[in-house]
Amino acid sequence: MKRVIGYRHLFYTIPFLFFANNLFSQDVTSVIHSQFDTYRINNYQEKVFLHTDKSVYVTGEILWFKCYVTDASNNRLSPLSKICYVEVISGDKKQLLQAKIAIDSGTGNGSLIIPSSIRTGNYLIRAYTKWMRNFDADFYFEQPVSIINPDKKPDVIKKDDTDGYTIKFFPEGGNLVYGLNSIVAFKVTDTYGKGLPAKGSILNERNDTIANFATEKFGMGSFSFTAQKGNTYHAVVNTSNSVHTDSLPKIYDNGWALQLKDEGSALKLTVTTNIETENSIYLFAQTKDSIRIAKVQYLKNGLADFVINKSDLGDGISQLTIFNEKKQPLCERLYFKRPGQLLQMKINSNANDFQKRKKVDLSVSTSSLDGSPVNAKMSVSAYLLDSLQPVQEMNILNYLWLSSDIKGVIESPQYYFENTGAEVDKATNNLMLTQGWRRFNWEDVLNNAKPSFAFLPEPEGPVITGKVVALGSDLPDSMVPVYLSVPGSDFKFSLAAAQSGSLKFDVGKFYGNHEIIAQPGLADSSYRILIDNPFSDKFPEHTISPVDLKSNLKNEILKRTIGAQADNTYQGAKKDNYTLPETFDTTALFGFPSKTYYLDDYTRFHSMEEVMREYVKEVHVRNRQNIYHYEVYNELEKLYFGGEPLVLIDGVPVFNLSKIIEIDPLKIKKIDVTATRFFLGAREYDGVVSYSTYNGDLEGYELPPASLVMEYDGLQIEREFYSPQYETTEQYASRLPDLRNVLYWSPNLKTTNGKQDFSFYTSDLPGRYLVVVQGISDEGLVGVGTFSLTINK
Repeated sequence: MKRVIGYRHLFYTIPFLFFANNLFSQDVTSVIHSQFDTYRINNYQEKVFLHTDKSVYVTGEILWFKCYVTDASNNRLSPLSKICYVEVISGDKKQLLQAKIAIDSGTGNGSLIIPSSIRTGNYLIRAYTKWMRNFDADFYFEQPVSIINPDKKPDVIKKDDTDGYTIKFFPEGGNLVYGLNSIVAFKVTDTYGKGLPAKGSILNERNDTIANFATEKFGMGSFSFTAQKGNTYHAVVNTSNSVHTDSLPKIYDNGWALQLKDEGSALKLTVTTNIETENSIYLFAQTKDSIRIAKVQYLKNGLADFVINKSDLGDGISQLTIFNEKKQPLCERLYFKRPGQLLQMKINSNANDFQKRKKVDLSVSTSSLDGSPVNAKMSVSAYLLDSLQPVQEMNILNYLWLSSDIKGVIESPQYYFENTGAEVDKATNNLMLTQGWRRFNWEDVLNNAKPSFAFLPEPEGPVITGKVVALGSDLPDSMVPVYLSVPGSDFKFSLAAAQSGSLKFDVGKFYGNHEIIAQPGLADSSYRILIDNPFSDKFPEHTISPVDLKSNLKNEILKRTIGAQADNTYQGAKKDNYTLPETFDTTALFGFPSKTYYLDDYTRFHSMEEVMREYVKEVHVRNRQNIYHYEVYNELEKLYFGGEPLVLIDGVPVFNLSKIIEIDPLKIKKIDVTATRFFLGAREYDGVVSYSTYNGDLEGYELPPASLVMEYDGLQIEREFYSPQYETTEQYASRLPDLRNVLYWSPNLKTTNGKQDFSFYTSDLPGRYLVVVQGISDEGLVGVGTFSLTINK
């Protein structure tokens, strides 16, 4: 049994000492408003939503996903980050599968093959940008996925255990205060965060019943309570099979209380205090980092009321905070307003029932609430619904408007969007009281705290970071130039000067697994280089629920396993088609070379020194006491540069030219020469001499001893979803089995003038299938559309 007593102690009841006295005389509302805007501008935040093709997989299947990276303040696609990090993590916080996804104009897509090494169980797929790593890991996108491996049973199987429970109490406004009536919300959950039914009572030290309570939807509820000074209180909680005694949050002698009442088109916010004061108090309401309401009221006999028109609040979660004249936050709560402006989606078809291997033609339309056509970027999945694969609860609508601004996991988030009425309103209010939280701290806002970001955004491509340290030490060294290369025919190359030992390399976009080479640009080799893991090492606090393998799932699991094996056996080659990204040549580094020598066009010499002296007229080779130097001829000034050029082989800088001279010329495909000055960061080179081997693999070149060589995953190459076509009689009559449970996946669907058609073919697997289209417009309107079809036996 686990019993945890939780509460929110958001505000102190003693004066905050961090406000400057010379600001007290200024208009409070304008000062807070100005400081809030400054904070918002300096703390830009992103959200990531992942649309997966389904949520239950067997080993051997492919997990398909689409990334939507948005501006947290308005749901518009974010222009900042160009890389999204996606990974599957286990319950013991192990990162099992990982991918870096290229983001273009706020969206990108990828896939992960479920390997046979993964054990049956429940996992989390999560996604984030590098910029998001500057903030709490609770901002990362997370979605549970189940993986079934018929050859590896789960370590732990979920059992009914209502005795292991957690109860948390949340006084409205933040604190309990003697003599002030408060609404106290509570939540009762099992070990894995799922709501449990319970009831109980609040008792004083004489065991007199002061208040009764009972859970409602999802284990949440609330009750009214006034603590009397001189008394102590405790809670007696009855779950389905046991009775427990728990403590209440701390009760303060003096302080503030807040109560919010819904009065239809308006909200009434009542603030009470037992502190003797007749001063003004201020209400600020902000929604998605925008202050929507700023009001002032005078306290009379410790009481003040604020009336808020709901139309003045923004859609989504609003944060209502009360301040005093010294800009001290006194109490706070959250309120959720259903979004009114959504992307309206409709999916049309001329039929709902289909035979196997028949074409399904669908049309999707996207519009605003008034019916005006709106163009949107979308992703679509058509997957089998059965006892193994339920309807996915999380979607882009409930995530961006609700889940992404709530700490912890919301049980059945779509409930708050699909249903209306008093019960839903009460459940929503309880959710705001028990799980509501803030994306920022008012203390940081009002202190004009300057942000300090450990992770820079990636506006172009992957930013590789690391540090350089002296040999025999773990302490970082400063101002050591370090070169990093991604060798190859289309190599990438970057120079970083260590700042307090930290390194940052902007190498641009590169795809697939590569060998990267980092080396200090100094004559000696008394340094070593360490490259950082680009993935986050922060993990959620909540526990992933063990898998629940009921006996009635046995046949469904068998069907899925056979289907995956058949698909990989008969269609395996077709599933390995990739859309290769546009490749970039070395002109991105040093421009078009002045001259290129393809050595196969010349009579081959036995030594590289002969090749350079006889053919490469733009480069003068000098040998001074067996130390070689190059001088590049400057065509503009008709003389040789006096300084050293940048010399590369397959994109790797060469500091000892003797190593180049020693290479067998037969291993070199071409030599590029740039006969102009070249600037790399703060460094200037008198020209560039670039050697390319046939395979771009440094064949025959010996790296300096201080070089770091390691495998590094670049951006994922996009895999193409394979869907069989049954257009001809021969294709329809094929004896190859088609046991797809995902009929269609397209991450790049777009509407033009608010419309788009798409089609696919049914498989041999009968049952009910759900077509889900999710998308977002340039204006930040998000929406979900669904269509159900049946494949008959």
